[in-house]
Formats: sequence, structure tokens, C-alpha cells
Amino acid sequence: MKNMKVLIVDDAKFICELVTKIVSEAFPASTVKAAFNGEEARVLLTSEAFDIILCDWEMPKMSGLEVLKWTRAQPQYKTVPFVMVTSRGEREYVLKAIHAGVNDYLGKPFTKEQLVQKMNKVLGTAQAPDAAKQAKAAKMMEQDKEKVESISKNVPKPKGMAHLRVHDQVFKCAIKDMSLKDVLVVVKNEGKFPQVLDQAVIDIEQLSGDSVARVNGFIQMVQAAEAHINSAFINIRVTLVDDDPDKMAHLSKYIASVR
Repeated sequence: MKNMKVLIVDDAKFICELVTKIVSEAFPASTVKAAFNGEEARVLLTSEAFDIILCDWEMPKMSGLEVLKWTRAQPQYKTVPFVMVTSRGEREYVLKAIHAGVNDYLGKPFTKEQLVQKMNKVLGTAQAPDAAKQAKAAKMMEQDKEKVESISKNVPKPKGMAHLRVHDQVFKCAIKDMSLKDVLVVVKNEGKFPQVLDQAVIDIEQLSGDSVARVNGFIQMVQAAEAHINSAFINIRVTLVDDDPDKMAHLSKYIASVR
């Protein structure tokens, strides 16, 4: 497409610079502009007309999903190609994007070839979002919701809430059981979870005036909470390695309070 106008939306400046370089080299006649959050994107989209939008999901002020929904509500952008370029590749996010009218999805990190391929795929096929795909995504989202609610009814009341930190990832979890030797937690299956033997830190949220701020350990077990490849929850057992007497005394008090 000659004289193509491309809008890149990402709160990471280096991503905007990288995508601008790739697009300018692959489509020399194009004009590329960048917005560093969803609100800036909306202002640009209102003041100018763009032929394709490459948008991140997680941004301040206005998320990529909100930008997508807003563009599809504007008559001039109902058929403009919209590609979500993001690290959020979990099923839940993909279904939400399809339901909102996204044309395609590109996961981070990506190569130059992958980005150009996605752009070529959606360019020149300007059309309204596929209503059948949107309806299917909505149905799958409802089924997932019902499944989670059904499982939740059969899950015993948690003994507390915690954050499990492994490498650079943080998992919000419910504590199913705990002792001075290990902690069994359950996390929502979002496609990413720790590996056995990974070092881990658990920050346990207080239920009373006393709190256990931090417990060190390693991942002993990772198990689907139900016998299904799409299990909505994952059980994780963390073996504790702390030998600090004061921390153990504090942990004992906490365990006694939730038994």
C-alpha cells in the first residue's frame, strides 16, 4: 500500500523505535507515528486517519483493549486493520481481543519477519470484524467463566492469600495448606507457571495483626488442579528452606491462626 499511515501504540519507547525502524524499512513509502499510551493514541486517531494500528495491551491511562474497543466504535475505523502486539498471549486475553474486533495478534518478543508477515496479512483486507468469530469468542469466554465458577465452588476455603515470586514473575495465589515444611498454593492457569526446582519466595498476606512477610523455598510440585489439559487452576507445592528461629516462630503463630 502506497503512502500508508501506520500508528504504533506502546508505552515502551524502545519498542516504538524498533517497530518504526522495521516498518520504515519494509514499507519505505509509509508514514509512521507513535503514541506512548492509549490516550495519546486516541488523540492521534481523532486528528488523523491511519491505515493500520499496531498496539500494545498493557499501557497507562487507556489499555490496548480499550483502544481497540474505541476504534471499532468509530465509523472511520470499523474496518481498519488492528494488530495487538503484546506479551499477553494467554487464552483469556486472546478471546477478549477477538471479541472486541482485533484482526490479528502478535506475541512479544517478535522478529522483523513476524511483524512484516502480520502486517501483510491484514493489509488490503479491510473489512468489519468477523461477527462469527466474535460470537464464538464470547461463547468460549462464558464457558471459561462458568468452568471457573464451578471449580471454585468445590475448592475448600483458602487459608490465606499470597504472592509467589519466581524469577521475574509474580503469581497471585490462594493458600490451600501450609506447615513449617511446605506450603500448597493454587494459582489461576494463565499459560505461565513455575518449574519444578525453581527458587521461590512467598509473601503471605496478613489475616490478622501479625503477618508473615516473606518465606523462602523452592518449587517441589506443579500439578493441574483437575484432570484436564485446560485445567483452570494449577496446584503448586513450595518446600520451605528458611531456618531462622524467629521466622519459624512467626510462621507457627500464623499457621495456628488459620487452622
